Amino acid sequence: MDSSPYSTTSEIFAVGGEDYLKESHTPTTLPERQDEILKLRRSLKPAARGAGAENTFLSGKAGQGKTAAAKAELAELEAFADTQNLDLTTVFFSCEGISSSYTLACGLCEELSSVNPNGHSMQKVLDYLWNAMNEIGGTVIIVLDEIDNLGTDDKILYSLPRARDKDYVNDDVYPSIIGISNDLQWRDNLDPAAKDSLYDDSIFFAPYNADELRDILSRRASKAFRDTSLVYETPEGEEFEINIDLDDDDGSLAKAFNQIDADRTDCTLLRIDSDILSDDVIPLCAAYAAQDKGSARQAIKYLRKAAAIAESEGDTRVGEEHVRAAQGEAERELIIEGMEQLTTQGHLALAAVTILELGGHSGIRTRDVYDVYTSLSDHIDADRLAQRRMRDHLIELDMLSIIRARKSASGSVGGEAYTFELRVEPSTAIEVLEAVSRFESVEFNELAKSWLNEQQTLK
Repeated sequence: MDSSPYSTTSEIFAVGGEDYLKESHTPTTLPERQDEILKLRRSLKPAARGAGAENTFLSGKAGQGKTAAAKAELAELEAFADTQNLDLTTVFFSCEGISSSYTLACGLCEELSSVNPNGHSMQKVLDYLWNAMNEIGGTVIIVLDEIDNLGTDDKILYSLPRARDKDYVNDDVYPSIIGISNDLQWRDNLDPAAKDSLYDDSIFFAPYNADELRDILSRRASKAFRDTSLVYETPEGEEFEINIDLDDDDGSLAKAFNQIDADRTDCTLLRIDSDILSDDVIPLCAAYAAQDKGSARQAIKYLRKAAAIAESEGDTRVGEEHVRAAQGEAERELIIEGMEQLTTQGHLALAAVTILELGGHSGIRTRDVYDVYTSLSDHIDADRLAQRRMRDHLIELDMLSIIRARKSASGSVGGEAYTFELRVEPSTAIEVLEAVSRFESVEFNELAKSWLNEQQTLK
C-alpha cells in the first residue's frame, strides 16, 4: 500500500494548535487593547447596575481587535450579571450582507424571539422588535458588527437608541447598541439625528505596531506549536518561562506572575523559546504586517501560512524563507481578491492589457489598450468610456498592484503618457476574468493571436 501524504499528527503544530492561528479563534484577553477595553467597560458599567449601557461606536481598520474586545468585555459583563441575577441579554449580530434597516430589524427579531417578520411593513417589523424586547425585559445590548454595511439607511439606528424615550418599549427595558465598523468615515455620513442619538461614546482602535504584533504572535505561537514557550523578564532582571493556555490565557499568566511576586505590566516579554520557530520568524511576520496595515489578523495569517509551507516541504522547523514565501502567497491572494471585486470597466481594462501581453506586446501604450478595450466593450455589450476615463481605470489597477503603470514621455497633447504591463501572470488574470459571467464568451488566447496577426500585417 502506498504511503499517504496525510497524517493524524504534525511535527510542527501541537495537538489542536492550528485552531489558535485561525481567524475564528477569539482570545479571551487583549493586553495590547487595555486602554480601549477600559473605555468600553466604562460604557457598559451602567448595565451592571440594572440600567442601560451607553451606545458605543468602535472603529478602526480590520484586524485591530474591535470584535474580540467587544466579545471579551461582554463575556465579563455576562458573568457578573449571572452572579448578581441581573436581567441582561446580549445579542451579537453580524451585518455582513445586510444593506437595509428592514433586513436588520427582521434579523434582530429572529435573534430575540425566533420569529422573522419578513414580508410585513417596516413599522410592523419594528413593532415585532419592540414586543420581543418587552417579552425579554431588562437590559438588552445589541452588538452590530460591520455596521457600515447599512450605508446611509439609518432608520433603525435612529429608532433603537430612542426606543425607551419614545415609549416603544416598557419602562423596565433598556436597549442599547454597540456598533463596530472598519470604515472610519461611515458614521460621518449618517443623518445628524441618527448620529447624535446613536453614539454616546466613540472608541478608536489604532493599528498595532510591530512590538505589539510580536507579543500577540508570541502568545499564539506558545500554544500553536510544539516545544514553544515564552520568556519574560522582571524589573529586577530575573527571567522566567511560561506556557500560555489560550483558553484561559490571563489566568495562566496570572499564576506565573504571582509565583515570582511580580506585576505583569512591569515585566517584559524577551523572546520566544522554540524548537520549531527560528528566532526571526515572529519578528518578520510582525514587521510585514506592521508595515502594511498593522493588522493582527494579517500577522497571524503570515505565521500560519509559513508553518503550513514548512510542513508541506517536509521541514520540521519554520524559518525566514518560509515567512517570505507566505507573505508572497498572501499578497497574491489579496491581488486576486482585488481583481475579483473590480467593476465591469475595471475588468475590461484588465482584459485588454492581458490580451496585449498574451500577444507578445511590450511597452503597452494607452491607445493600444483602448483599441482592444473598445472591441471588448462591444463584444460583451458594455458601455464604452472615453479613452481618458478608461486610462483612469488603468491607474486604479496600478494602485491595486494588478498592473504596473510607468510614466513615459509627454503625450501628444502635452499630458502624461504611460506604458502598462501586468504584475500578475496572464493565466491568473484570465482565470479571474473567465469566472465573471460577462466574460464567459471571451476567447483570450484567440483574441491575442488575432491582435498579433493584425500587427504583423500592418508591418
